Amino acid sequence: MERVLVAGATGYLGRYVVKALKQQGYHVKVLVRSQDKLNQEGAYSSPSIYDFVDDIVIGDVTRSQTIKGVCLDVDFVFSSVGITKQKDKLTFMDVDFYGNLNLLREAERSKVQRFMYINVHGADECPSTLIKAKQRFVNELKHSSIHHIIINPTGYYSDITEFLTMARKGRVFLFGNGSNKMNPIHGADLANVCVSAFAKENSILEVGGADVYTYREMAELAFKVVSQKEKITTIPEWLVKTSLPFLRIINKKQYNLFLFLFYMMTHDVVAKSHGKVDLKSYFESVNEKGGNNV
Repeated sequence: MERVLVAGATGYLGRYVVKALKQQGYHVKVLVRSQDKLNQEGAYSSPSIYDFVDDIVIGDVTRSQTIKGVCLDVDFVFSSVGITKQKDKLTFMDVDFYGNLNLLREAERSKVQRFMYINVHGADECPSTLIKAKQRFVNELKHSSIHHIIINPTGYYSDITEFLTMARKGRVFLFGNGSNKMNPIHGADLANVCVSAFAKENSILEVGGADVYTYREMAELAFKVVSQKEKITTIPEWLVKTSLPFLRIINKKQYNLFLFLFYMMTHDVVAKSHGKVDLKSYFESVNEKGGNNV
């Protein structure tokens, strides 16, 4: 039985990956900062995973001394570690680059066979330090002695839930004219792609979901699901660009997250289609539960 270490196990994608790995016969070891969340359902209806975990290691990838030996007796490593909405003082370089680099060095010391990393599709030219940190780690991984598998998803359904949240409040805001396209993917569908990809070596996969939508179409779908009259406000790109320097002064981390979001919404982000969960069904399931974080 092959053994996989999952870092980022309590995140949206990580939960689905843990479940998929266990269901496909892997021995699953998770690296978490606290095991309290393992027995709870995650955000956006992602599953509780305690019953799918074989080994639990408590550690923090940004503190290398806490993960010594974490990759012993491990065949593969999966990492979706990265800052999303953390409120601590850690930077993107601290987590997305150095945190993953600490984990990679442990994997190298233990002679792990493969290291899978979740990056982002279509954001190579994005000036956000979030993307720069991720790309810097990707470069390290490519030059590692370990076989790399880099997964570049277009976007998660969990991220697109923000359209549903705005629609419930009565108005959806879009950057640009809303005509740019994306095919986001459900966590369960992306997890299946990831688990299947462990058979590959030194590979990069561009992964999108079942259907392609414009951002305006996603907004319209959200209004339809919540049975609200459509109210969509488009914010001109020039206005956003004018405002960005002020946000950078106020809050640099939020500035870089916002810059990434703005970039993605004003570019086409479409990759090869995978999976079968459609966005309408996902919106309906979340709406029935009455929240975006359940």
